[in-house]
Amino acid sequence: MIPKSINLSPSKKDIQVTYKDNLVLIISSENLRKFSPSAENKDKSIKSKKGNDFKNILINKIEGVGNYAIRIHFSDGHSTGIFSWDYIYDLGVKLKDLSNP
Repeated sequence: MIPKSINLSPSKKDIQVTYKDNLVLIISSENLRKFSPSAENKDKSIKSKKGNDFKNILINKIEGVGNYAIRIHFSDGHSTGIFSWDYIYDLGVKLKDLSNP
């Protein structure tokens, strides 16, 4: 699902993704970094990392990739993951469902 807008919070600790149906998903920088779809993350055993390894990571910059994704530049230097619209939507919904059981 293609978002209507993506906004970086002033704290740089999360993004707010808004869709045409007024669904708003807020995804933390910690979760975006933790679940980055990059080859670098897939090569490492992310599951073995402690839950707070990315707690202090901020988002420095968001840039569009064509009409299908964004690239996020994190404060730890990571920027190789390309977050497709579908991936962002699925991640945001999954995290929202986990926080509202």
